[in-house]
Amino acid sequence: MSLYLVKDGGRFVWVAALIGEDIYTYVPDTGKFHRNEGLRDDYFMAQDLQYERVTVSKARAVIDAGLEPLDEDLMGDHLDDWRRDAEALAPEQVFASHVADLA
Repeated sequence: MSLYLVKDGGRFVWVAALIGEDIYTYVPDTGKFHRNEGLRDDYFMAQDLQYERVTVSKARAVIDAGLEPLDEDLMGDHLDDWRRDAEALAPEQVFASHVADLA
């Protein structure tokens, strides 16, 4: 498992976790990590975005600093899905998995 800050040029986009072959992104609107198929496609194929590998401390600091909610007009359908996501992961679950993988 790896943690990343995802950027589009110099613009921050996501805190992401690679778990197995899935990419989860932290969604500030729900306070949880959710599977993100679009980002998975970019990570494994297109590589249009930049992925900076980070520590748990760095990922936690970015989240704790307070991320802006996603744009409801632009991301409304995704947000509806993520709000109903029964498989969402709390940040502590993701961070604990990362630490366990390092042990």
